[in-house]
Amino acid sequence: MGTKPSKIALLISGVFSLTALPTVAAESNQDVTIETITVTGTRFDRSTEQQLTVINTIERSEIERLNPKSIVDVLENLPGVSVTRNGGAAQASSVSIRGTSSDHALIIVDGVKIGSATLGTANLSTISPENIERIEVLKGPRASVWGSDAIGGVIQIFTRQLKSDEWYVGAEYGSNDYVRGSAGIGLEHGQGSSTLAINHDRSNGYDVYNGAEAENDADGYDRTSLSVKGSQSLNEQWQALWNGQYDKGNTQYDDIYGFGGDDEFDFANYLWTLGTQYGAEHFNSKLTISQSRDYNEYFRGDSVAVNVSEFETKRKQVNWSNQYLVGNGLNLSGGIDWSNEAVLGDYAQTDRDLVGVYLLAEKQWDKLLAEVAVRYDDVENVDSETTYNLGLAYQFDEQWRLAVTTGTAFKAPTFNDLYYPNLGSPDLLSETSENYDITLNYQGNDVQAYISVFKNDIENLIDWAWTGELDSNGYQIWKPANISDAEILGAEFFTKFSLFGLEHQLAYTYLDTEDKATEEKLTGRSENEVNYSLSYRWNDFDLLANYHYQGKRYAGYKQYLDAYHQLDLGVGYQVSDSWQLRLKANNVFDEDIVSVTNYNSPGRELFFSVSYSAL
Repeated sequence: MGTKPSKIALLISGVFSLTALPTVAAESNQDVTIETITVTGTRFDRSTEQQLTVINTIERSEIERLNPKSIVDVLENLPGVSVTRNGGAAQASSVSIRGTSSDHALIIVDGVKIGSATLGTANLSTISPENIERIEVLKGPRASVWGSDAIGGVIQIFTRQLKSDEWYVGAEYGSNDYVRGSAGIGLEHGQGSSTLAINHDRSNGYDVYNGAEAENDADGYDRTSLSVKGSQSLNEQWQALWNGQYDKGNTQYDDIYGFGGDDEFDFANYLWTLGTQYGAEHFNSKLTISQSRDYNEYFRGDSVAVNVSEFETKRKQVNWSNQYLVGNGLNLSGGIDWSNEAVLGDYAQTDRDLVGVYLLAEKQWDKLLAEVAVRYDDVENVDSETTYNLGLAYQFDEQWRLAVTTGTAFKAPTFNDLYYPNLGSPDLLSETSENYDITLNYQGNDVQAYISVFKNDIENLIDWAWTGELDSNGYQIWKPANISDAEILGAEFFTKFSLFGLEHQLAYTYLDTEDKATEEKLTGRSENEVNYSLSYRWNDFDLLANYHYQGKRYAGYKQYLDAYHQLDLGVGYQVSDSWQLRLKANNVFDEDIVSVTNYNSPGRELFFSVSYSAL
């Protein structure tokens, strides 16, 4: 595959260097181990000990302390997750998991796939962090359970869920005239409850672009998010489920193509789900129907023939998932997924059906855990794909476990790739990948840690290529084609521990990437990335310091973006059981942070918030 043996040997040797960790754990006699339950790996509840893949979780309490302005601010703190931004909180951004492309991360909200069927990505900046209860980030391929897009991993977002009679309100003011108001309430109805949450924020912004076409104006935004989530017990075994999410707003940006005009766009995205769930001692089943929409309206100005451009995609989904606990350590899961993607515009084809069938088996023998998953997907007018995951883990003792996994994944071509007017290539194949992963976990009294070494080979990547033809003006005609392959080798380390009364989290990611067509680094990836957070609680105060180091990134054309250091500080004060004040300072040292060429960061920012909660 072209990987240098010396680098593989170095990474594998790093796995077994973790034997020093028990020394740290042995210094404390306090057991603070908390079982973490996730659902993204299998679609059903699983504890950490039942998972073979690496899944990072972020809970509501952590989100509140981080006080983020977008979801990418939260994800940036995780190992193996890299973020690029075309400016501040509401500007275009992308998320890369373990060096893969932004469209190789499957984005799910409450079990519903979101994102544009034309671009192939989801705009995470439109969803308010205030409406989020929990985020799970699964690392590595999981197409065998979820289907297309899960090459680098899966990001699942769970919206707020309050108990009956719980409620909260909050307000915030900060730099660039940022203003936020939020509220939520839990309502009881018979044997069920629903949660309503709303958030509105706006900012006058700042000038995000400094290139040759810079307009020297502030690029502000306003966003409104509304979510509803509920369930109703019909009897001891049957339950009705529903949830919805609506995000609406406006974002200003700098026009770098010289169109002139307003340089802004409106968005109005939504999703809804209705479902029913059956639960018995050994069998669980869940059936849901859902729909999501991604809509953007761009205002180009009067200097062009079409001064307003609309982009809309809709996705209807039906999901039927089942789990049977056979006994003797054997669990079986499986189901059927159907979806229809439709686009607005003058495309050669405006909709397509995708059908997937999957089966997953897990078996526990004393200290040995095995997993086999296989899935078949058929994408209308493209091709069919069969993907799998194989995993084996051995529990050495109560603290140490070693897991080895391999899996395949794919991403179907988007409507823009296939059918964009005069530029699409209808004969494209799906992008495919093959991944290998070895992970060593340690779970002690007050120390948690893992180190993971992985290798991902991605083939048939879609990129622009000259067709060999010229248009009527003599210009080359370029269209998407399956012309690129990539190889990603990496290591990911994370530890969380208590020392000297302080809570520490340390994460390090190493990436060695190569575009096989050009033999150059993949653009936008850093070889080294570090995250470190330090938190402390004293009486009614909590303190948080977050440090992020981003190594230099390859920007293409033999150019690199500079490495940078970022330090954020936060302090919270619990005035009473219900009232809380919080002060947050981002980029304390006013570092010049550039993750995309010619796009400015907001610089140093300060935010003050107050909240009241009856929880």
